[in-house]
Amino acid sequence: MAEETATPKKNVYISLHESFIHEGIKYTDKKTGEEKTFNVVRLPKDTVIDGKDVGGCEFSPLYVNPSKFRGEHWRDIPLLADREVQLRRDVRDIEGNPIVGDDGKREKEVIKVAPDQIKTALSEARKRYAAEHAKDDRGLAERAEGAKEASESMEKGADRPLDRDGR
Repeated sequence: MAEETATPKKNVYISLHESFIHEGIKYTDKKTGEEKTFNVVRLPKDTVIDGKDVGGCEFSPLYVNPSKFRGEHWRDIPLLADREVQLRRDVRDIEGNPIVGDDGKREKEVIKVAPDQIKTALSEARKRYAAEHAKDDRGLAERAEGAKEASESMEKGADRPLDRDGR
């Protein structure tokens, strides 16, 4: 007797800020005439997968849910782990203008990636962004010590660095 080893479908959840997601875009189905909606997600710049920058690529997930952990302006996107995601973006010339094909439509570049690759790439891109935009490398104690020294150096009657009369 053969045993079926049914593996449950696993989802990979990707969290993005709502500014990267367009939800509920309406369209009319040509076959049925019914009005339907779809979602579009655009990956942030500097998202790198397999050494290739896929920032600006778009895909259309079936579901976009409010984030359970990140706050009201974040969205969770469930993707099936065993299904590839097709990332699309316009092909552009050297000047940045979209290239139009013989049929009059814009040419698209299509990249197929696994959802885990997207999740890892987004995580690494967030870490790079946070490192580049860190406000101050000093710890709280070091910043407090600097503020204390600055306040001690200012005595009553001493010259003020931004005195209006001195300008």
